[in-house]
Amino acid sequence: MTRKYLDINVYEAFQNRMEYIFREFENIYISFSGGKDSGLLLNLVLDYMKAHNIQKNLDRHRFPKKL
Repeated sequence: MTRKYLDINVYEAFQNRMEYIFREFENIYISFSGGKDSGLLLNLVLDYMKAHNIQKNLDRHRFPKKL
């Protein structure tokens, strides 16, 4: 598989992906482990929702500590 590079930075690519996701899907799930990467993702998604006035309910689902 050949990589295809775009003439945009990572943040712009993220913005484009969020536009697609919020346009195409009714339900959106974000996995959050509490680490730096998932914390950044959560904050970027929340910032995107606020900037674009997206009114969706945010539900929390937790797994039990022991499976």
